[in-house]
Amino acid sequence: MNVIETKELTKFYGSLFWKKKEPALDKLTIEIPEGSVFGFLGPNGAGKTTTIRLLMDLIKPSSGEALLFGQPPDNLEMKRVLGFLPDNPVFSTYLTAYEFLDICAKLLRIPSTERKKRIEEVVDTVKMSKHLFSKLGGFSRGMTQRIGIAQAILNKPKLLILDEPLVGLDPHGRQELKDIILAQKNRGTNVFFSSHILSDVEKMCDRISILYQGNLLCYGKLEDLLSETGSRVHVKHGEDEIIKDLLPEATGTIRLSDGSWELVFQNKPELSKRLKSMAEQNPKALTITPSRENLEDFFFRKIENAQQII
Repeated sequence: MNVIETKELTKFYGSLFWKKKEPALDKLTIEIPEGSVFGFLGPNGAGKTTTIRLLMDLIKPSSGEALLFGQPPDNLEMKRVLGFLPDNPVFSTYLTAYEFLDICAKLLRIPSTERKKRIEEVVDTVKMSKHLFSKLGGFSRGMTQRIGIAQAILNKPKLLILDEPLVGLDPHGRQELKDIILAQKNRGTNVFFSSHILSDVEKMCDRISILYQGNLLCYGKLEDLLSETGSRVHVKHGEDEIIKDLLPEATGTIRLSDGSWELVFQNKPELSKRLKSMAEQNPKALTITPSRENLEDFFFRKIENAQQII
């Protein structure tokens, strides 16, 4: 069963008499299988938060549908197996962490005999035990995010939906929060989160999608999307004609200390054939090795291509 499935999910903002011409989300169709940590990527305004609000039944779609575990987002039984952390959460500052989590536990219908133990478990998981009886109003951004994660995992959810959980944190705080999220995956929880911190996404996720202006640019397994996306060509010193011929089509160049060059090329069928032919004719002059983009390079290439089309 798919954890999340959307079918031409579309959202226009506006009133009964007026709506924006361009949709905030345009016919999003994705399937996310169980056992995934899914990174939902895109620049600001891409439609990430709109999608999450649709999945959480906080807003209604203009058309299309979303299913979570095969059920619509307004299904009450399905909601009981969800955990959710919104972007930049704001909690009642006069409550202690314990009071806040106790209210959340009651709303989740966790039995009174289990609440105290469960609250202690989740604050220990997010390393906030010593702040359990401190007022939320005195918490830093990182501490607030931890308590937000704690409330999201109170009910031992099957699916955790997080909107920009790593934003605004220092490197140490990000690392600790990443460890918490990955620990949930290891416990069998499916994780869907939006982020623009690409280096973290690459380390954490097995699947991703990229949105731009409400349009889905790509989605799938991360290893498939990044596999051998180009070629790296090493040209030895003195081969000026080859360098002159190849430089205009290179997406990256490095001049090495011995005078040789390393050139990076995207995977294009005609160019790949040409490079292979040149290497066969001049085996001592140049060598070719597969090149794998990192997620940041892949992301910006997709966005740049989309800017020329959309």
